[in-house]
Amino acid sequence: MHRRISLFLAILLLAGCGHKHRHERIKAASIGPLETTVEFLGHGCFRVSSSLGLSILLDPFNPGVLSYPVKVGSIPADVVLITHENETANYADLASGSPQIFRSSMATGVNRVSGLLVRGVQTSSESLLTASKLNVAYVWSMDGIRFCDLGAIEDAISPTEAINIGTIDVLFLPVGGPQNFTDEKRRVTIDRLRPRIIIPMMYATSHSGKIPLRDLGGWLSRQRNIVRFKSNRIPLVKASLPTTTTIYLPASR
Repeated sequence: MHRRISLFLAILLLAGCGHKHRHERIKAASIGPLETTVEFLGHGCFRVSSSLGLSILLDPFNPGVLSYPVKVGSIPADVVLITHENETANYADLASGSPQIFRSSMATGVNRVSGLLVRGVQTSSESLLTASKLNVAYVWSMDGIRFCDLGAIEDAISPTEAINIGTIDVLFLPVGGPQNFTDEKRRVTIDRLRPRIIIPMMYATSHSGKIPLRDLGGWLSRQRNIVRFKSNRIPLVKASLPTTTTIYLPASR
């Protein structure tokens, strides 16, 4: 009788352990890897959203200047980062809600917002003959992924700026403008930052109007490792990032 009771208790214990382990596996599967989403809205404007739902809106444009299909006050955002003061990049009214806004002129250094650390690095020129316009590159991390938005940079990132920016996983890189930012300056910038992913921006499209920009095709034809997305949304998981620099090209909205 005693042996029967012991056997019965052992069976219950094993069943309970099995149930517990199945519950843990289901719970782990439901959590899954942390995923950040990059949404291309047009020109240099992107919304980057973390797995927790925190959203950063980059360089919002005036819909009256660029005709991408985005309405004023239609983009939910917790934070707005403006790299330079131009209607193609500083129209914070594109965001809905009451986001915290960082403008280029006051955003250098380390800023804390909504639990994130955002570093602003003012870009300059290595040439004393070039007078660069005020532009701030932003660096931040989401779900273990390091992002950098170069904004309307006009010269190659200097070695000092590269040190301040640090290690980068995803780089938002202007490829159709500004006019002074040549292919050689892009190459030097890429070599100094060594990103795992490059997302091109600021190139001519049917929505660009009269803004002087080069098209994407010329630059893209000289690149290797290109991944094209059918959507304007790019999902990113830290463990799945490429090991060599790869161009991620989102579709237009």
